[in-house]
Amino acid sequence: MKNKTWFITGASQGFGLGITKRLLEQGYQVAATTRNPEKLISQLGNHANLLVLKVDLSNQKEIDNAVEKAVEKFEGIDILLNNAGYGQLWTFEESSDAEIRECFEVNLFGTMNVTRAVLPVMRSQKSGHIFTTSSVWGYVGVPYNSTYAAVKFATDGWTESLAHELKPLGITVSSIKPGGFRTNFLSSTSLVFGSELIEDYKRERNQWFDSLKTWDKNQDGDPDKYCDFIIKITKLNEQLPVHIFAGRDAYQHAEEKINSIRNDMDKLKIPATDLHVK
Repeated sequence: MKNKTWFITGASQGFGLGITKRLLEQGYQVAATTRNPEKLISQLGNHANLLVLKVDLSNQKEIDNAVEKAVEKFEGIDILLNNAGYGQLWTFEESSDAEIRECFEVNLFGTMNVTRAVLPVMRSQKSGHIFTTSSVWGYVGVPYNSTYAAVKFATDGWTESLAHELKPLGITVSSIKPGGFRTNFLSSTSLVFGSELIEDYKRERNQWFDSLKTWDKNQDGDPDKYCDFIIKITKLNEQLPVHIFAGRDAYQHAEEKINSIRNDMDKLKIPATDLHVK
């Protein structure tokens, strides 16, 4: 896999920042997007192999301009890491239409728009790899995660279909599904909640969110190891899988769901498969 030049969204914090730092230390070229270029430059300094780009994922013109500038400076894009986004946790009924749409706008449609802008570059190269950052919560539904799960399940389905479309063109695609890592994901800079309050949900919802507070910075995953892992797998001399689970907990939750689906299928297998035209 060619991996000399990376285009990374959401590079000013979390995994995006960690991976960008490591890539620069290892001699890679990085076009790093953020809504706050000054913040990113203050963290990384000036670097010959770094191009910091101001991008709002809801602004297609800014996305297109960023891709154009990246190609002008680095003459191509080998790997796109769709990393930007935020979490949204609350009950579905207590989440407004506007809040849900905004979550889709940034996390899903923003990712799609960046990918659409990068694809002509990769098609002309006849090579490239696209990472979309999903979540184990985009594979396994949990309480108070309905909006975020909807976004990430959609991301997974889109990624899987996109992988089939792009394979004949020499472009590969992977969805990364991290479990819990000690990043700022559960902090106010990366996570939002719904605004409505319905009494019927109050007791169990409050208990769940009280427990959530104890998870912050106590997750099982080491973000430094995650960043090293993502870079390391791009050096493998083999095609990466479409679905990449990251973390012990991600594997555990995925395996539990796979077993649960198998049990559900087995319960109704005989009548459900006897529906064909005879």
